[in-house]
Amino acid sequence: MNETGLNIAVLVAPVHDCRNPVLIDPVRKQVDPSSLHWILNPPDTIALEQALRLRDRIPRSGVRVVSVAPPSTERVLRECLAVGADELARLWDERIEEADTHSIAALLAAVIRSGPVDLVLAGWRSADMEHAQTGSIVAELLGFPQITCARSVEPGRDPAHIRVEKRIPGCLLAMSCALPALVTVEKGPPLRYPRYSDRRNAWRTPIRGLDLRAIGLTEAPQSRLRVERMTPPKPRRRSAIGDGANMPVAARLQRIMAGGAQAKKETNVHRCPDRSSTLKVIEHILKERLVVLPEKSGNGR
Repeated sequence: MNETGLNIAVLVAPVHDCRNPVLIDPVRKQVDPSSLHWILNPPDTIALEQALRLRDRIPRSGVRVVSVAPPSTERVLRECLAVGADELARLWDERIEEADTHSIAALLAAVIRSGPVDLVLAGWRSADMEHAQTGSIVAELLGFPQITCARSVEPGRDPAHIRVEKRIPGCLLAMSCALPALVTVEKGPPLRYPRYSDRRNAWRTPIRGLDLRAIGLTEAPQSRLRVERMTPPKPRRRSAIGDGANMPVAARLQRIMAGGAQAKKETNVHRCPDRSSTLKVIEHILKERLVVLPEKSGNGR
C-alpha cells in the first residue's frame, strides 16, 4: 500500500452460461464459439464485490479489472465498469485462443506487472472448467503470498496488511497477510446491482485493449495441457420407462435409444426358480414403475 491508497487488481473471466446448450466442433475438438452465451464467472463477481468494499473503506484506493478474453465478451466485461471498477484491461491475441490454465495465468501475471498493485483478488474457480488453479499459479509467478477460498477480505490493523477470514472444517479461521498478496474468494456478498446511469456511462468508458506486445511478450506462453477429445454430456439417467407412459410410442423409443431411460444394472436381475421369487420380481417391477398397468374401468374389468 502506498500514499495513494490500495491498488487492487481483480481477475475476471467470462464463462459460458450453463443454462444454454453448447455445440462441439468435431474437427478442433473444442466448443463451437458461436454457441457460447457469455456471463461473468460467478466466483469472480464475489471477488469484485470484495474489492469494491475495500475501496469504499480505504480512501484513494483503485480497482482495476484484468481479463484474458476475446472481443466478443466486451459487453459482459462492461458490467465490471457499471458496478464501479475504475479501469478494465482486456488481453487477447489469436495465438492464445487455445491456451491452458498455466498459459492464462502467465498472461495475467504479465498484465498485473505492468502497473502498480498491492492486492490481487480472484474467484477460487471458474464455472466452466473448474480447474481452481489460475489464482494460485498467478501468485506463484508474481512471488506473492496467497490465501485461498476466503470468505471476507478487510483492512488490517496497519496499512501494510489485510485481514482475511476463511472456513476450514469445524471453524472460521481469521488470519493476517502482508501486502502485496493474492487472495482467492470462495463466498461472500453478491455483486451490487448497477444503476441505469452507471450502465450508460460504462458503455462510453473505453476498455484498455492489450495484446502480447503490449505486455512485453513476443509469443504466447506454451500450453502444457493437450485436449484429446471433448464430448457433450450424456442424457440424465432415467430408471423408469413408465415415466413416459403418456408419451407417443415414437417419442418413448427415442428417449430409450438416447439413453434417457436405461436398463437396470446386472445386480438388479432376479432369478425366478419358484413362485415366491416370481412374485418378488413382479413386486419389484410394479414398485419401480418399469411397467405401468392400466387403470380399472368402471365395470370392474
